[in-house]
Amino acid sequence: MLKQSSVDRRNGHGGGPAPGASDCPVGISRRGPSRVQVGERSGALRVLLVHNFYRIPGGEDSVVREEFSLLKRKGVDVELFSVSNDDIHGALGALVAGLALIYNPGARRRLARKLADFAPDVVHVHNFFPRLSPSIFDACRDAGTPVVMTLHNFRILCPAALLHPHEAFRERSLTHSCWWTVPRKVYRNSFVATLALAAMVEFHKWNKTWPRKVDRFIALSNFAKDVFVKGGLPAERIIIKPNCIAAPVAPDGPPRRGALFVGRLDEQKGIPTLLKAWTDIDYPLTIIGDGPLANAVAQAINVRVLGRQPRAVVQKEMRAAKFLVLPSVGQEMFPITALEAFANRLPVICSDLPSLSDIVSHGANGLTFVAGSAHALADRVRWAINNPKELDEIGGRARAIYEARYTSDANFEYLMRIYRSVIASASIPRRRVLTNALPHPS
Repeated sequence: MLKQSSVDRRNGHGGGPAPGASDCPVGISRRGPSRVQVGERSGALRVLLVHNFYRIPGGEDSVVREEFSLLKRKGVDVELFSVSNDDIHGALGALVAGLALIYNPGARRRLARKLADFAPDVVHVHNFFPRLSPSIFDACRDAGTPVVMTLHNFRILCPAALLHPHEAFRERSLTHSCWWTVPRKVYRNSFVATLALAAMVEFHKWNKTWPRKVDRFIALSNFAKDVFVKGGLPAERIIIKPNCIAAPVAPDGPPRRGALFVGRLDEQKGIPTLLKAWTDIDYPLTIIGDGPLANAVAQAINVRVLGRQPRAVVQKEMRAAKFLVLPSVGQEMFPITALEAFANRLPVICSDLPSLSDIVSHGANGLTFVAGSAHALADRVRWAINNPKELDEIGGRARAIYEARYTSDANFEYLMRIYRSVIASASIPRRRVLTNALPHPS
């Protein structure tokens, strides 16, 4: 049983996996035989989730918590192998993490011990950056355990996790080396940090780590799959599975008013566009989040700034707001914030990025505007303010789309199909034993 950590309690998350749990404090080998077959055990499918939690909790962390809790509720024998960036302290800690970025032998050894102890049928990796490193995939190969990896961002292709907003630079990262990102300091505005990350990306491209060591990739949208295929991943091993969330307790609340932004406060999330648009709008805006542009947000006029908040507060604000604003300029993957909005009957006004077109359809479950244009965003906001009835209808359709595609039950069906597929194809001798042990989504 995983204990709730001080990090989780501080951020208001209960009942889910704990970041930095004690399972893990921080060469090419052939796939070996599995140590334990399901037929020799209780019969429950065993899944090991692997994740590096971020210092500022984001959508990836929420997905891990959701899927851990979901699998547990559905009777899957699931455990978590994790670390947290909260354990990186000062310049020395950052240096140590940077040196282990390309390959961390210690993380490989610790995961190997966990695999020997738990003997999972499949390992599901969500994030290895920065403290675990791609070394963990060799531990899985040594144990003969198939690996599923969710592609939450584009970091295995480019240090700019959401890719550069300009098309020319995106193409350079996908079809050429990413060393161009170093002088531009695309990661945390740091030359050294971007250099370390670019070295990790280029080494594992050269080593063909991803096609050789990952059995199935999960892309969150059609757009994301196309990008990863262009970046060199095998198309036949990429499965599209959107993010999903549990339904909120009460999607309806008091009369709604105001706009809401939830997310990291940085340029790629479109904060400059949002603040510029709001200089000409006399309508309340609530901003939840933290990041490098927090000071600029704090100085904005007619804006209520709540900073980082636990999910319960975010849900409360979503039930009170009239619409959510998602003004990203960098290509998103599949923002959990948008799904939470849909589940709360909250329409989304978002950039017309290709990466968001699988999620938000203009006039159906939200409104779109030209990415990076404060003027276009302001026009959409004014329409939303002046057409409350039509906006409520859009919110109703957003909830219907959530119920049809993005619920916990839908997510469990997606996961079981993927796990079944990867286990069955991992090795022929295991196929007959494992198939009957897998829980069926029905």
